[in-house]
Amino acid sequence: MHNRVRLLSRLFAVILLTVLLGACATLGPYKEPPRVSLTSIQPKEMSLLEQRYGLQLRILNPNDTAIPLEGLSYSLEINDREFAYGVSRQSVSIPAYGEALLDVDVVSNLLNVLRQVQEMGTEQRSSLKYRLSGKLNLTSRVGSLPFDYQGELNYLPADAAAP
Repeated sequence: MHNRVRLLSRLFAVILLTVLLGACATLGPYKEPPRVSLTSIQPKEMSLLEQRYGLQLRILNPNDTAIPLEGLSYSLEINDREFAYGVSRQSVSIPAYGEALLDVDVVSNLLNVLRQVQEMGTEQRSSLKYRLSGKLNLTSRVGSLPFDYQGELNYLPADAAAP
């Protein structure tokens, strides 16, 4: 019985150490997560079942250490609904206390676009709420930095939306 308790306590310690090391490997020298925001969205290719948009992302590094990226994955929600998603293999280093602009693509499907158009037709809005989330994959390291940013895109003057 004593050996079983000892074995279980060792197993628990190994699991705890693995979890803690995994958390440290993900965060590394970065005290704060990067801020990734959407600066523009442009239609690129349209077909019946799939649409491709070009996004420009601004990545801000609030840390005192550069963030070396080898790629990223991301998704875009508009008005609390999934709209598009994408991945990029771009490599860039975001300097300490610096920023970078990245041009990436996202893919949407016809159903997501139709839902957005339907909602816009039933509501009078002058802006769209969006949420951009994903992860930045780091070079020469195992791990990634998650990001989650919410913002608003104005597409009409405020007085144009009023009846």
